[in-house]
Amino acid sequence: MMQIKDIFKIPILTAVLLISAVHLTAQDGLNADGIIQKVANRLASVKMLKYKYERELNYPSEGYLNKTSAESFLDLKPIDSPLGFKFQFSNDELLAVYNGSEKFIADKKNKTIRVENDPPLKSFGSFSFFYYSPLTLKNVLPKIVADKTIQKKVSVVKINGSDHYVLEFVLSKESIDPILGEIYVPKSDRKSIYRVTVNKETLLPIEVFAANDQNQDFAKTSFLDMREGVAAPSDLTWYYSTYSNEYALEKPEDRVLIKSGQAAPDFKLARYGSDLQVSLAQYRGKVVLLEFWIVNCGFCIGAVPKLNAIDEKFRDKNFEFISINIHDSQNLIDIFRDKNKPGYQILTSGESTGNSYGVSAYPSFVLIDRDGKIAYSKAGLYENELETNIANIL
Repeated sequence: MMQIKDIFKIPILTAVLLISAVHLTAQDGLNADGIIQKVANRLASVKMLKYKYERELNYPSEGYLNKTSAESFLDLKPIDSPLGFKFQFSNDELLAVYNGSEKFIADKKNKTIRVENDPPLKSFGSFSFFYYSPLTLKNVLPKIVADKTIQKKVSVVKINGSDHYVLEFVLSKESIDPILGEIYVPKSDRKSIYRVTVNKETLLPIEVFAANDQNQDFAKTSFLDMREGVAAPSDLTWYYSTYSNEYALEKPEDRVLIKSGQAAPDFKLARYGSDLQVSLAQYRGKVVLLEFWIVNCGFCIGAVPKLNAIDEKFRDKNFEFISINIHDSQNLIDIFRDKNKPGYQILTSGESTGNSYGVSAYPSFVLIDRDGKIAYSKAGLYENELETNIANIL
């Protein structure tokens, strides 16, 4: 198990030259709370930031590694946004924009654009480019300062000849929501360990590192070439209509889960752990429940014991449960199975099948009657409702 002292030994910004490091002394005139407050005040005063965002999620315990980057523009003091921010993020795969009234994401590969008008704050709760971003720090650092029970320390390091603060703090049995900066109680009993590297002159962040004392998992975000006071992108770039000739508008009905009464599309997919191909047609005459899921999904993990119980309850009653993984590798499914112990059959490489059923959220469930018609469909597991529907058509 990784200890807190070991976390603090992990090299800072290994991609750049680290010349020297010294602990902050009393002569600096600021304690840890004072410096963190100073950084919080700076972020509270910032208006426009432009930077290159790089994020690494590295979770060996789950066999999960994901890296992403984007050219980023973030306005933290817009005059025309009720949520208090506006942004543009762009990389080779997508363009994401929120202009204060509409949020849209343009898929550069598929040439589609999805638009949401007047999105609520919670709709940004899984937005990847906010992951430990300046917005996260702006929201959470005042809370870190205010809580005197949080273990904190500060050091000064030289990176490429310039002084930087390293703010380190440990939350016992709490964690920081990496998007909007709320502090919450995680399910596991652990210490959450954070290290924020800040340019001492500008007081702007250049890296956030988050880990815990239970395993080697970590998340790291970096902000390269961060500049303040830059000009905002041109007016036309903020509205989805500007892109309407290049991208097809993805309408809500394009993403609706298949409805009751429709014929269930057939499929043929590989069964996990064997060379067998499984089709829906081979189960005609049975009641069939389909689950669509991915490994990196907390609701999918939480559903496993409930699905084991449903499968066991109806298994001998002319019923078949088929769990369809959308796109994960065999290695990731191996780890998922070892940790969560699903007792039912799993099919793999189901992205195309999921699309044909209109799946856009995980897990999603589709119940098919003996005649191959949809009897029930819903995103999310509502086990009592699902069991009632199964019992009604058996």
